[in-house]
Amino acid sequence: MTTVAAGREQAWHALPGAEVADRLGVDPGRGLVAAEAQRRLVEHGRNELDTDEGPGRLALLADQFKDVLIWILAAAAVVSGAFLGEWIDAGVIMAIVVLNAVLGYVQEARAEDALARLKELAAPEAVVVRDGEEERVPNAELVPGDVLALEAGDRVGADARLLIAAHLEVDEAALTGESLPVRKTTDPAAVDAKVGDRTGMVFASTTVTGGRGRAVVVGTGRATEMGRIADLLAVEDAPTPLQLELNRVGRRLAVLAIATAAIVFGAGFLRGIEAESMFLIAVALAVAAIPEGLPAVVTIVLSRGVQRMARENSIVRRLPAVEALGSATVVCTDKTGTLTRNEMRVQELVLSGFRVAPGDAEAGDPRVARYLEVAVAANDARKDAAGEYLGDPTEVALLWSAEDAGADPVAIRERLPRQDEVAFDSRRKRMSTLHRVDGGWRLMMKGAPEVVAERCDWLLDVDQVEPLDGRRRSRTLDIAEDLARRGLRTLAFAYRDFDDPPGDVAAAEEQMVLVAVVGISDAVREEAAESVRQAHDAGIRVVMVTGDHQVTAESVARDVGILREGEEVMPGRELSELSAEQLAARVERYAVYSRVDPVDKVKIVEAWQGRGQIVAMTGDGVNDAPALRAADIGVGMGSGTDVAKEASDMVLADDNFATIVSAVREGRGIFANLKKVVYFLLSANVSEVFLMFIGFMVFGGLGEPLLAVQLLWINLVTDGLPALALGLDPPPAGAMDGPPDEDRNVLSARRQASLVAFGSILGAAALAALIVGHYVFGDPWIEVQSTVFTTLVLVQLAHAFNVHAAEASGWRHGFRGNPTLLWGAIGSLALHLLVIYTSLGQTLFDTTAIGLEEWLLIAALTVASFAVVDVVKRRIGGGLVGVSRPSAR
Repeated sequence: MTTVAAGREQAWHALPGAEVADRLGVDPGRGLVAAEAQRRLVEHGRNELDTDEGPGRLALLADQFKDVLIWILAAAAVVSGAFLGEWIDAGVIMAIVVLNAVLGYVQEARAEDALARLKELAAPEAVVVRDGEEERVPNAELVPGDVLALEAGDRVGADARLLIAAHLEVDEAALTGESLPVRKTTDPAAVDAKVGDRTGMVFASTTVTGGRGRAVVVGTGRATEMGRIADLLAVEDAPTPLQLELNRVGRRLAVLAIATAAIVFGAGFLRGIEAESMFLIAVALAVAAIPEGLPAVVTIVLSRGVQRMARENSIVRRLPAVEALGSATVVCTDKTGTLTRNEMRVQELVLSGFRVAPGDAEAGDPRVARYLEVAVAANDARKDAAGEYLGDPTEVALLWSAEDAGADPVAIRERLPRQDEVAFDSRRKRMSTLHRVDGGWRLMMKGAPEVVAERCDWLLDVDQVEPLDGRRRSRTLDIAEDLARRGLRTLAFAYRDFDDPPGDVAAAEEQMVLVAVVGISDAVREEAAESVRQAHDAGIRVVMVTGDHQVTAESVARDVGILREGEEVMPGRELSELSAEQLAARVERYAVYSRVDPVDKVKIVEAWQGRGQIVAMTGDGVNDAPALRAADIGVGMGSGTDVAKEASDMVLADDNFATIVSAVREGRGIFANLKKVVYFLLSANVSEVFLMFIGFMVFGGLGEPLLAVQLLWINLVTDGLPALALGLDPPPAGAMDGPPDEDRNVLSARRQASLVAFGSILGAAALAALIVGHYVFGDPWIEVQSTVFTTLVLVQLAHAFNVHAAEASGWRHGFRGNPTLLWGAIGSLALHLLVIYTSLGQTLFDTTAIGLEEWLLIAALTVASFAVVDVVKRRIGGGLVGVSRPSAR
């Protein structure tokens, strides 16, 4: 038996079903014989998504130690323990290293589960025709050429070309994003038809919602559309802006630490100082240059952001995504369920040839009463035991409209029992049901407006029947056409009364009375338009990317304000014809992409990224997962598939676009706070390097200005609480009043200059304490060290309040708006006093108690340094500390 290769590379959807069966060497009536099915199973493999195992758990754990700061911290721990004998400090540092590694490992391990979730979507069994008989086989044993028997409720086991489609409807939302079940036919589609337009095909992991059919399998395993999505999911997560910046900071700090240590070691060696002593001093300088608490503080700040966002229905799966969303410049959003409610509702009602707002329709109006009778009686949707409506979404919408008008669908059906019917099909485009009424019979019909109107000679006008003349017919059909152009699904309703039951219901569908025309669509969320406006005001470009038809997508986009003057809509077919370079050159022209498939979504994300934009992508279906992984921030929907959630950085519990805007505001606030944290810690570390370098080079003969263990204490503990408190500052006012801060380089040339300036001022204050303590007070060196130690702690704590005030006056604003910062400073000071005044602290850190004279000196130097930094800060300005002014985009 000769066959051709099966798989998605073949345009099976463009061939007649009989030809497909012939090419695959199968008799549609008898199916494959068992021996041939077994041979093909060996040839094509099992019908499974054999996802790559990816990195093992140990490899994932090892990846957490690639960060430069982590390596520096680990080295500091080794030196502190092995060379300095400070095992407590070494333990604290290693605890930070392990904490960050564990958090990163857990997050990445969860993301690796995305491919595994795809396997769970597969149907466990399929009904196939083999040797002329229907039988159930494990889904994994389906092969190209198998003939599937499909019925309502079945999960499709493989990609297949339809041979028979009897009222067959399939829910393809997870694969294509189509909000309504797709009516299937056996007709071939165009060669370049998108997945959603291939109505003669059924696809793996979609669900049959109605009718029945038979189809010949053309693709299994990786050769299915679902397999293509699995391939796309191999895209690695892109690092967030915060991760990139912290890595850049880490590399620069590593260079600074090594260079400073090397210079001091060389200078001391040339001065004849012992190499061992110089090595310890060099290590102390390297420690001074490294903000050991930075990774832990960043993790805690992001974790607190996660908690706040969870209260706003945003569930964060990867910590860096908390900040990354605040930097987003483009949000690519799905339509269904995000901008809309994913609930079909009657949006327009046409009575007597005129539009009536559905909210104004009352069951007491004779026209409305008759419309509701037809809409409810000629309707197969029903309510389950839990009170939820089941059935075709369009028919469910009609039942909702009855309830909204104050009618009881159950009571209507009890009053009008159904006696006969002619079902809807794609040829008739209408449905008719026959009912008993008081004293007679009533035929009720719903269907396409042009089809129903053709069978009507009369029109129900208020409370009487009038002839349906040409003018009224045209006006009604014109309105229906306008509704369709706006993307609404239109239905017309008619009836006819009989004294005796008609013998042939289909033949009786004439001379009917036209009652109403309705427009049905997925209701737009009330808050969507306002949220889109806020996003635009915040400098964020909102783009709709949907699997729905162009007309529907364009209508919703205009309603919520996404499609603005001068912006265009691109259909999926045109998008597929563009190369990545062509799309990148034109991407800013388009606000809406319709009828897209998974590879299109990835292409759109990459095109925006190619323009230097930071892209957030929303999605809920399996088809969205590759783009969610490719985007800078993947935003899944709480009601979506597990695959989409696992591929996302964060999940919206309420599926609401408005929640994205709230999350962006939170993210911007977090980035502003993280800048303050980094700025505070680095300027504090510069002060330590300044003190150690100048103190050693000028006063090296007296002794070390500070011991390495004292520097470690400042960096890990004393600085930690204020830094953490800075990370909890409330979002700055006006965070959403312009584009995101474009200058995300914490160590830009200008900021480096300010860090050196402020750190030098703080370091100079500590150096002044050394000079006065030794040359003026004549204190013993251990007391001088303790005074310098305390001075450095106090000036850094005061500096935290200057950083909190950003460009504003530290005297006016530094002590307002964040009580946690005040308590953090008090806590740090209390911990430091324990180090100075307790015997354990004095033993561990080589300190001694200091007197009133030294405290007065410390207080004066703290106030002076605070005042000088405050003046210099406001002179320099320009966003060196807090949130810079947004630039025009």
